[in-house]
Amino acid sequence: MLGTTLRGRYQIIKQLAKGVFAETYLAKDKDLPYSPYCVVKRLKPNFTDPFLLQTARRLFEQEVQALYQLGNHEQIPRLLAHFQENQDFYLVQEFIEGDVVSQELKTGRKWSEEEVISFLEDVLNILRYVHQQNVIHRDIKPANLIRRTTDGKLVLIDFGAVKQISALAANLQGKTIAVGTPAYMPCEQNSGQPKFNSDIYAVGLLAIQALTGIFPDHLPRHPDTNQILWRDQVDIKHIKPHLINILDKMVSYDFRDRYQSTTEVLQALADIKKHREWKFNKKFAIPIVIIAAILSTAVLATPQIIKLFNTSKPSLSVNPEYSTYENPRYSIQIQYPLSWKVQPIGDTFTGDVVKFWLSPINSTKKPLVEVNINVENVKDSTSLEGYTNISVNEITQFFTDVVILDSHATKLSDFPAHQVIYSGKEEGYNVKRMAVWTLRNNKAYIITYKAEESQYDKHLQTAQQMIDSLKIY
Repeated sequence: MLGTTLRGRYQIIKQLAKGVFAETYLAKDKDLPYSPYCVVKRLKPNFTDPFLLQTARRLFEQEVQALYQLGNHEQIPRLLAHFQENQDFYLVQEFIEGDVVSQELKTGRKWSEEEVISFLEDVLNILRYVHQQNVIHRDIKPANLIRRTTDGKLVLIDFGAVKQISALAANLQGKTIAVGTPAYMPCEQNSGQPKFNSDIYAVGLLAIQALTGIFPDHLPRHPDTNQILWRDQVDIKHIKPHLINILDKMVSYDFRDRYQSTTEVLQALADIKKHREWKFNKKFAIPIVIIAAILSTAVLATPQIIKLFNTSKPSLSVNPEYSTYENPRYSIQIQYPLSWKVQPIGDTFTGDVVKFWLSPINSTKKPLVEVNINVENVKDSTSLEGYTNISVNEITQFFTDVVILDSHATKLSDFPAHQVIYSGKEEGYNVKRMAVWTLRNNKAYIITYKAEESQYDKHLQTAQQMIDSLKIY
């Protein structure tokens, strides 16, 4: 599949996951400007019987309708296309840039009560919409929740189309399977009878895993009730009894003892907040008013105090002809001309963070003047000199008719850096580039100015101002 283009449009560039009956790929949509990324899921039921193939097609169409409706929620990937080729079924969905929650749980750090409550509210609000569409997700787990880079919100992925047809294919081969992941699956779902609160069970287990740092399969259970025993794994003094009771009810072994809807859980969590706010207001309201009054007076009397509270990160001087782009995830801040376009990318696979470009006069032409920022992970032992040698070698190998015009040490955001200017051919154009990179916190920060050779000098001053304005904090 790698390198192939489906329907003359979706170019497969990387495999993300592979199962017995399904594969997931990262692809580029060649029909859209700048070829944005998308996710292609290939379902391979391998049916030869026409009746079974028709059954699979019917299930696929049913699930597609559900996915299309679910994609109206901002925290669920949109369905972009679906089709069938050579008895395989394909789904094309929106690509979500971010990290899966399983990465957050691998840190070994136990989450705080506030973090868990925020997590529960975020996921349960998504599930409330899902359940309103009469859909049970059936596979809530860390790998199916993505922390979106752009706003830090959770996005729920991997709904039923793949699961339904995979289960059908397995059952027809004599392998009776339940849809879901065993570690997060309640007993009724394991027996093939999932309920809406089966999803609530999985969310509760995730929260307990975050609090304890223990994988669900490793948590002990009561020998008689089969209830999960997890309270001894956390410091009870730092967790409200109300939250502990909520989680216990969410993961009750018998689905009849659990919350019956996400709304009930969300209301219980809201009660915790109300109780906390009441206690806070009662104990601290008057002192806070007094302190606020003192600080307000001090700030008015001594403007220099303001500076004491504004030293956490560098700021840019304001230029009325420029706007500021900032990405806290990558700890960067840069000024760019108001007349230029900006496109946040945040691609963890390629390292592309953001692109700025000057729109061509002819809107049908590809932009030939742009500034790009990339951030790549590097090994602890990598030196600037070593990274430079590798990068220059890649430049000479990757670009056509490349000529290195200049290469010297410099500064980027006040850090030691290296600059390379080179020219070559790209898509029939003679292109000239200036790339500057530095290493910081096991990452390589690269900013590149690219222009058609005849336009390079014309926009060089603007590009240099952008490069000089870059702050890495």
